Amino acid sequence: MDLTTMEGACASTERIIDGVRPAHLSNPTPCPDWDVRALLNHVTGTLHLGASLLSDSMPTVKMAPGELPDADLVGDDPAKAYRLGVEALLAAAAGDALERPHATPIGEMPGAVLGGFTTLDILVHGWDLATATGQDQALPADLAETVLGFAHQTITDDSRQPRIGPAIEVDPAASATARLVGYLGRQP
Repeated sequence: MDLTTMEGACASTERIIDGVRPAHLSNPTPCPDWDVRALLNHVTGTLHLGASLLSDSMPTVKMAPGELPDADLVGDDPAKAYRLGVEALLAAAAGDALERPHATPIGEMPGAVLGGFTTLDILVHGWDLATATGQDQALPADLAETVLGFAHQTITDDSRQPRIGPAIEVDPAASATARLVGYLGRQP
């Protein structure tokens, strides 16, 4: 995954987070057991975790991949918390960070793969937030296609559990967004 794709995913999800209102925070999401507030915390935590891993530094947020942070990161201003996380992630991904390996909680990982998983998480959870808050679910087609290609290369039936549900069959002629979220176990 490259920096341009990561930037695009961050911008796509920022548009959706900007549309989240306080009344939405307790809405259920397509992610079992997480309401909108929890999902916002996960996404913000993912940004900070990605920044720490890509910069080979100690995490500033205690959070295991695919889990929730140990503290509320979004407070009263989820959009501001998200933007600060994006700034940290993109700064860490600059330079050669996506071209070299990094230590992660699940072992050493190439930077492009680490960046790819972070980008996938950010983009798809943007769709989850749009779904949960009644916003336009369409993701930029080029981004969805790129992230879907990455997902096909890295996510297998064996690696889906416990965080990713089984793929849902989607018409091959469906939109890139529908094919991506279906591949990641969501009903488009």
